[in-house]
Amino acid sequence: FVVYKVPALVGAVSDYTDCECEITSGNSSGVTVVDHRPAVANYKDKKREEGQEAINLVLKHLNVDTNAQHVKLVFGGNLTCVSGIGASAAQVVALARALKYEVPIPLTEDEVNAAGYEGEKGYHGTPSGIDNTAATFGGLLRFQRTDGAPIFVKKQISNPIRIVYASTGITASTTTVVSDVRAKKE
Repeated sequence: FVVYKVPALVGAVSDYTDCECEITSGNSSGVTVVDHRPAVANYKDKKREEGQEAINLVLKHLNVDTNAQHVKLVFGGNLTCVSGIGASAAQVVALARALKYEVPIPLTEDEVNAAGYEGEKGYHGTPSGIDNTAATFGGLLRFQRTDGAPIFVKKQISNPIRIVYASTGITASTTTVVSDVRAKKE
């Protein structure tokens, strides 16, 4: 319900996605993606088109011209790609950070978060912003969408909170889930 401006607490997980980026000018152009992230069965196949759109949106947002140069992206890390864990947000935020250093682009963490939000549109259509915010800033956050910029406040806790996350292994479309919530709300 965060899409409808309901406040929420979100906790980032300690696992991560990273991205190596190599940009070359010359005879080739376009984007090559190598994805070494661990994933549940069929996740990468089912999310391939959404993932490519998300990558393209981040590249466009950061003005990386793939018609004039070739961009090779290698994704890795130890965050297992599974629906509900924020893997898509982790991917697009990792991409924004990699571009920050490869291009280079002087991005603040807020600008990395904004690029992540743009990328999340490829996966989710209309993202809430909660996942990219958690992936960017980590920790425990109070998050609320508004008519303007979202509000998020980092919460301090004295001891780590241990949470057991269980996955069904079913890859779901967040766009479909949000549409279902919208239909039930209306």
